[in-house]
This record gives sequence, structure tokens and C-alpha cells, in this order.
Amino acid sequence: MSRLIIAFSLFFALGNCTNKENLESTLLRATEANNQIMFELPWSYQGDEGDRYVSDVWDIRTTIKYQHILDSLPPFYNALIERYTTVFGDLPYPKKKMDVYLFSLESQWQEQLRLMLGKEAEHWFQLESGGVTIDGTAVLYHLDQRGRSRVTLRIAAHEGWHQYAEAAFASSLPTWLDEGIGTWMEGFRFRRGEVQFQPASNWDRLTMLRKIVNANRLTSLEELMESDPSELLSSGRTSLLGYYAQLWGLVSFIVEYDNGKYLPALRRFLQEAALGTIQEPKQGWLSYFSTDPTFFESEYKEWVVKYAKPSSQWR
Repeated sequence: MSRLIIAFSLFFALGNCTNKENLESTLLRATEANNQIMFELPWSYQGDEGDRYVSDVWDIRTTIKYQHILDSLPPFYNALIERYTTVFGDLPYPKKKMDVYLFSLESQWQEQLRLMLGKEAEHWFQLESGGVTIDGTAVLYHLDQRGRSRVTLRIAAHEGWHQYAEAAFASSLPTWLDEGIGTWMEGFRFRRGEVQFQPASNWDRLTMLRKIVNANRLTSLEELMESDPSELLSSGRTSLLGYYAQLWGLVSFIVEYDNGKYLPALRRFLQEAALGTIQEPKQGWLSYFSTDPTFFESEYKEWVVKYAKPSSQWR
């Protein structure tokens, strides 16, 4: 029996490409970025005219109407796959094309979730400002106002990581790491038409992490790693936002602390996941990164308190 896999993200604020004959008759244009060619095709959702962007890696369907956002999708998604496969070392390309639905309206997003999940879809409506990945397919909608796209594309980067990890890795990542890397992938900016990824440039996650630190409410790493985001959603959006913020802080720590002291372990972790050889140590996941998990956690807490402060030396 197939297993339904759902990953999702929260913020404050579909098949193969058409055959060659159909592609030639409906092709609107082709763009190239990061050595990836993406074709633009017409598409519609329940009578709402939209666009479809197809490459060797992505199949993106959208009803967004803002042309500047549409123009940004090919370079952004091409940059994402380059980022996913290189930032932690040489990781494999996905074994299958990854489907994305990016709707202009929340009502369209809800309808697509109903089509895919039935009655279970209503549980995810609580996200309000978020996205969902279901069995490798990302279902997103436009979260910004007045033609902006920053929050929407941050969620796309987060969900895109879930899609990539599911499509490229032989072993599933533990939820805490999958979600943590997803949040770490969110920070970016456009400069002169190019995407520049900046994990520390994530005001939403930083703001929530700062609130948690100031209130002395950091969750123990054992509890954080065992938390279920779906259950946290049921208990309220604030709990879920705190979970994501702390995972963002944890992955930032693993990558940055002491000139990347723990980064080699993370790279090895992802390589083993890609090969299908990763196994949780008997002492828990923290022991994968350190022979002294207690000391690891003390280092993390000391670092993350400094990291969350205004004008932190780490950013």
C-alpha cells in the first residue's frame, strides 16, 4: 500500500511533460537559467486561465496573474535545484519530475487539497499562511499583497526542499531535519535578476526565535526532535511557528557554529540518506553529530541566544 507523505510550512505574515508534438503546438516560450531550460505552456484550473512551466526537474502549474512573478518562476526554481544539490556537497538530482501547484487564490488551494486529501484537507486549512507537500507534490498559493512575492517564494523554497528530499533520497529524513533544512532554505533575495540565497535573512523565523529566547522558552533538543508538526498545528499556529523558528536556529547552528564544526556530519548525514544507508544511532540523532550530546546542546543554546540578539555578530 502506498504511504501518504505530507510535509508543510507556515509563515507569519503532476505528471510528465506533454509529448513532443503537443509541446511544439502549445509552447509559448522557453527560458534558460543555471543551465536548465524551462518551457512555458498554457494551463487552466477550473476555468481560470494560467501558465505551466516545465523543465527536466520541475512541472509548475500556476494561476498567478502578475507577470513579474511569472517571469521570476523559471530562474527561481532552477536556482533552487542547483542549491539543493550543491550547498551540502554533491547530492543527486531527483529521480522524477517534481510537481508544483501555485495558485493565485486561497480558495483554489483549498479545492486542490480537497481533491487530493478529501475530508482530511480541512485540517490543513488552519495553516492560513503556508504550503503543503503531499506525496511529493507541492500545493501553494500567493501569500503576499500588492503583487509582491517574497513570502510566497520562501514557502516555495521550503516545500521544494521537501519535494527534492523525497524524490532524490533513498531514505527519508527525520522530520526535525527535513523541516529544519526547509526553513534554512527560505532566505533569499533577487539581485539584478539573479537569486542569492541567504539563510540568515529570514526575518519571520528570527522574530519568533527572538521571542522564544527572550521568554526563556527554548525547547530541549530531545523534545524538539520528537515533535510532530501536524499535532502542533492542532494545538495552534503559535506553537507551530515556534517549532519552525527553533529548527531554523538548530540547522543554522549546525552549519555555522565554530566555522562549521558540525557541518561535515550534516553533509555525511545527507549523503547516507541519499544512498539509503542512514540509521538513527541507539543514543538518538544528536549522537550522530557529537559523542557528547549534552555538550552539543549546551553549545547550541549558548550560540542561539547570541544569534537571536539584535545586531548579532553571527549575521
